[in-house]
Amino acid sequence: MKNYNDKMMRKVILLAMMLMLFMRMNAAVDPNFYVYLCLGQSNMEGNAAIEAVDREYVDPRFKTLACVNFDNTTPMRTMGQWYTAYPPIVRPWTNLGIADWFGRTMVAALPSNVTVGVVDVAIGGTAIEGFMSELVVDYLKNQEQWLKDYFAAYDNDPYQRLVDMAKIAQQSGVIKGILLHQGESNNGQPDWCQKVKIVYERLLNDLGLNAANVPLLVGETVGAEYNGACSLHNTVIANIPNVIPTAHVIHSNGCPPGGDRLHFTAASYRIMGKRYAYEALRLMGKETKAQSNYAWNANQKNIYTLKTLDDNGDVYVKIGGSKALRLWGTFADGHQEDLTDEATFSSTDFTVSNGVVMGTEEKMGTVTASYTDFLGMEQSLTINIHVTDIGPNHVLVVNNGTAGTYPWDKQCNTTLKTSMTVGKTYVVKATIKADNGGGCALWPIWTTSPNRNIYGGSDDVQYLDSYNLTPSFQEFTWEFTAAFPIDKLQFVIGKISGKISFDNVSCMEKDTNTEMIVNGDFENDDLSKWEVLGYNGQSMIIGEDNTTGIRTVCVVRDDDGVYTLQGIKVGISAEWDQLPHGIYVVKGRLILK
Repeated sequence: MKNYNDKMMRKVILLAMMLMLFMRMNAAVDPNFYVYLCLGQSNMEGNAAIEAVDREYVDPRFKTLACVNFDNTTPMRTMGQWYTAYPPIVRPWTNLGIADWFGRTMVAALPSNVTVGVVDVAIGGTAIEGFMSELVVDYLKNQEQWLKDYFAAYDNDPYQRLVDMAKIAQQSGVIKGILLHQGESNNGQPDWCQKVKIVYERLLNDLGLNAANVPLLVGETVGAEYNGACSLHNTVIANIPNVIPTAHVIHSNGCPPGGDRLHFTAASYRIMGKRYAYEALRLMGKETKAQSNYAWNANQKNIYTLKTLDDNGDVYVKIGGSKALRLWGTFADGHQEDLTDEATFSSTDFTVSNGVVMGTEEKMGTVTASYTDFLGMEQSLTINIHVTDIGPNHVLVVNNGTAGTYPWDKQCNTTLKTSMTVGKTYVVKATIKADNGGGCALWPIWTTSPNRNIYGGSDDVQYLDSYNLTPSFQEFTWEFTAAFPIDKLQFVIGKISGKISFDNVSCMEKDTNTEMIVNGDFENDDLSKWEVLGYNGQSMIIGEDNTTGIRTVCVVRDDDGVYTLQGIKVGISAEWDQLPHGIYVVKGRLILK
């Protein structure tokens, strides 16, 4: 009975607020009150403990609209009203999140007559389906009670609560953008971008907004460099601008997590908040720079004040390769920050494009890295570059962790530049080693096939040979005829524990020399077309290793043969039904007998 009465009381309060909203329809809207809608899961909600520097001072020009009642807490707040944005800003008992330092950065950069407000509805642990009203009931059926309790705070419809609060906010100011940080609960799901698009377009429609004036800023999860538990999802997030033209990705490079590899530290939340703000400012055509007359709190000013650019030593590049430079800085409060995306790189000795230095010939020279901090102070660092034919050889190092149960449990995959042509023959080569040995198979896949398996993945896969890896590098070759318009290569390494190293991965149509692999020699840091299954505990980095004196292994698949998952031929297709029960590959198909 009490839960029913509580729910009814919340509805009465909401109806009263909507009535007040209707009565104020003719009230003046302040065009200098910039409102940002924020939604997502725990990293938007706020997970890191609120520290002293976060509590010291909040500019009254940074506001938060309470989206729930803050009862019996400090501060106390009433749903639907604006307050100075002291943390926590999402719900009572939440912590420091991304929106906190987004707003602080924005008001410091914008003129003194501009106010910034956030409307933040976020639920730790929710999938994107939690913001799709028609799916919430079914979504919550099998969820744990703690998540159901979080949803109850929004009357089990967080999307509608966000819309209701946004309509109240529109009576005071102008919605300038939408901030999203979500995906851990949809880790790696390829349809996530389409679902985000549905939520985004519904918000635009329900609030009468124009996409061109209200960009969507989408933050990455904890990255692979920190073995992020959901770093795989960053490969999905990277595609969001292709699905939503007004969407922009906020990178998480250099933002370490806490011990769970899911949630950022307090320092990382401040960095991510700044990055969201910098992108929002750029999209408005404004400098990522504080107003010269801004009244700073001294300790908070230190968070923005660059103390030194950090020299990480000389950089070595192999002739014919490239190297993505990375710039770090130490700030006055002691935290370190990856400044690569905000820095500029120039050189009279080398070609440098987007921070990547090209090594076309044996040479020594320098690249100058420059960075201007939020206070407008510029610093530069000279990086010594050595290009040599005996420079370090780069390889892709995949950390598999513990071995899986099945071969497909863990994979290293690469998306091709172009899809294969059905009926043509292709040759795939790869130099691979595994510290602990084990089998590696190649399973080319047509990812966009309309034929889906029971798990929602493509059912059009060619199951090629499995080779036995050793602690020494070997060059393996797979030659096969494409049965589908293959667009991705899957190196299946599920039963291997520890580290597996890849080098010189190549895919070409037979008797041609057009390479279909992006960065298969790993001589630059572009891994945008490479992935591992982060949700199964895998991570990958570019490392250095010597791959000289390798042994070559080559088998041309007999398409009429019947093979085990280990690539051992056990018969021909015409007689496969005479074999014992088991799993076989017959004409490129996985068949259970």
